[in-house]
Amino acid sequence: MLTKVNLGADQMWKLVVLVVICAPLSLPTHAQVGNVQTVNGTCDSTSHTAEGPIDSDLTKRQSRFYCDSAVITFLDDYKGHVLIQFSQKGSHHSPILGFAGVIEAREPGDVGTMMQVDHVYLVPGQATTVSDGSCKFFLKNQKMSGIFCGMKVDEVGRRTAAIVVFNVSPDQ
Repeated sequence: MLTKVNLGADQMWKLVVLVVICAPLSLPTHAQVGNVQTVNGTCDSTSHTAEGPIDSDLTKRQSRFYCDSAVITFLDDYKGHVLIQFSQKGSHHSPILGFAGVIEAREPGDVGTMMQVDHVYLVPGQATTVSDGSCKFFLKNQKMSGIFCGMKVDEVGRRTAAIVVFNVSPDQ
């Protein structure tokens, strides 16, 4: 269950600008936005991206990924289709890392919800098909407490990997 965030006028203006600028750049042409929710928090220090030859040790090629918000967009083109974009709100040049996929049905009593990731947005407006990926929304007392997303892309002898461990601010 996602909780709605009460935004002040300044925050709402920033969200509108973010959605207007980023949504057309990062959504497939057939996707329509049904609902957008912003969640504040922090990316854990283990959040990173890495790229290199498939057989290489990518742990030595990691770049830390920083974020303090997750914009979760529910798309109307297919039931359960979701785009999660992680970003650093105050940064002028920080990248946005997006994971898109379909949320799986949740079993009663589950402490989280899984999403199979089918595309990643390493560059705004460029969907890349993933070789393997998933996200998990963690819940505590019926509220979102965290999001974990991970993926790998294998293309022409190279692998790109990204992991985001996002801890939701408890005051939401």
